[in-house]
Amino acid sequence: METIYLSKPPVKASASEECVLAFGFFDGVHFGHKGILEKARLIAAGKNCAFGVMTFYPHPSDILFPERKPMTYLTPLSVKIKRFEQLGVDKLFVIEFNPELARLSPEDFVEQYIKSLRCIHAVAGFDYHYGFKGEGSMKTLPIHGAGSFEVTSVEKIEREGTKISSTEIRRLLDAGKAEAIPDYLGDYFEVEGVVTQCSRLADHEQFASVAPDPDYRLPNKGVYQIKVQIGIRTYLGICHQITNQVNRSSLLLQVKNCPEDIRSKRLKLNG
Repeated sequence: METIYLSKPPVKASASEECVLAFGFFDGVHFGHKGILEKARLIAAGKNCAFGVMTFYPHPSDILFPERKPMTYLTPLSVKIKRFEQLGVDKLFVIEFNPELARLSPEDFVEQYIKSLRCIHAVAGFDYHYGFKGEGSMKTLPIHGAGSFEVTSVEKIEREGTKISSTEIRRLLDAGKAEAIPDYLGDYFEVEGVVTQCSRLADHEQFASVAPDPDYRLPNKGVYQIKVQIGIRTYLGICHQITNQVNRSSLLLQVKNCPEDIRSKRLKLNG
């Protein structure tokens, strides 16, 4: 997968091949997102062209509402990139969401980004918006495209009457309902981090303080059964304590039946 970072509108010549583009922030790359991505992938295969994705970083709320706490993510950008690659994306365009982009009219956004990337078919969720104050929508996209590309709007995907969305998954995390997340995300929620302190309770029983990567959104305080992946090995564990602060977060873990020294090790936690 080719990953292209753009902080300003691209030069058309730099996009050497036509592509089908899926649009969205895609935090979590959940079931709803996968419906959009799979639709774009199938269209690209049918047209024998590149399967592309356009996403944004940071989250628009950080730019539009700077007085709020910084956004935290279900999938930080580095993790999201890996998920896209696993799903067969050929070209990933990561657009810097900045004040200049936020001020673009819907018409200018289409002209400067979608057309410049030689998009021949745009795919997004039914509620996707673009341009200044989100004035552009999936209903206006064919008008602004003026026949330069086709448009497919993907309807919402629900779970028991609730739309599968990043917002709903964040709500479940905030409520401490981690056990319900796989029904929306398609897998257990994951957090990566580094062990900062470690003590051995018994020969194969350890307690560890872990500093999670700062962009992760953490669950509400509680006790969670988890799996702890260290390299190629996986252990059962319990997350006993979550300290969630703006500048510094930490997790207190009990790792069971683990004979190896985990001091300073990088971990992946899910559960």
